[in-house]
Amino acid sequence: MQATEVELSLPENSVLNDTYKIKEVNATSKLSFVYIAENINEGNQLIVKEFFPNDIALRDLDNKTVINRLPSTKQKFEDLKINFLNEALIMQEINHYNIVKYIEHFEENGSIYIIMEYYEGKLLDQYIKDYPINDREHLYTSIFLPLIDSLRYLHKKGILHRDIKPSNIMIDSEGKPYLLDFGSAIFYKTEENYQIFTSPGYSPLEQYSNISEQGVYTDIYSLAATFYYALTDIIPLDSSQRIIEDKIENVRKYNGKVSIVLSQTIMWGLAVQAKKRCSSLKFMELAVATENIANRIKNYFNSNVTK
Repeated sequence: MQATEVELSLPENSVLNDTYKIKEVNATSKLSFVYIAENINEGNQLIVKEFFPNDIALRDLDNKTVINRLPSTKQKFEDLKINFLNEALIMQEINHYNIVKYIEHFEENGSIYIIMEYYEGKLLDQYIKDYPINDREHLYTSIFLPLIDSLRYLHKKGILHRDIKPSNIMIDSEGKPYLLDFGSAIFYKTEENYQIFTSPGYSPLEQYSNISEQGVYTDIYSLAATFYYALTDIIPLDSSQRIIEDKIENVRKYNGKVSIVLSQTIMWGLAVQAKKRCSSLKFMELAVATENIANRIKNYFNSNVTK
């Protein structure tokens, strides 16, 4: 984290809403600061996400108030602020045991703050480094199936996450996954103009356009890309680079322990053209569950043979 970014963050021990004391910066992006904070009334730690579009915002003289930097970016600042508020409103509708828990949101210092539960653990891209590629079978039941369930829940509510990737999945100290960051999320059944949000390697082709139709299959692509990385340590070739000649390699090239059925399902989920892509989480769930059962049977017989 660059020093200039930290200098733009709220001062340590700043108190928000007479309740949340800022302890440290946890992460930063182009649109926000994420802090670890303490509830001064209850003593527990929380996450505070602050609207702060780094490219066009500054702190005022009080070192707290967020202001637009130039008159020419005023409209952009307001549009981004509306998007940030939309994130809070979407999170307000969500209550699932594998999705980060929303507590409240409010406006202060010319900005918007989203308060969420704090989880002690590692992001998925760091978590998998503790396990060799050929020793990740536990991911099927502990990570993959819960993520599929969380997405099914969102889709039933008409919500697309649109930014599923290893760095947006927290694994807590007990190995339980939580889907994070709803900054790109939309109510896709009522949305008319799609904002362009992409993550190289994880975003399907339709997310590179604000007019292409998006649906359940959009999140399925990102989910499949996340599974691909978790089982291979390889970020899939970006969808924008696969249009003319698709050179993406099958999962099994990097991890031979993955069955043909699961690998083909993941590759189906990674189809560049939405019409050719897996369109239901049921297929993903069935492939993962079947893989898990097959591995348990194999391990059972192997253990008996060695006795």
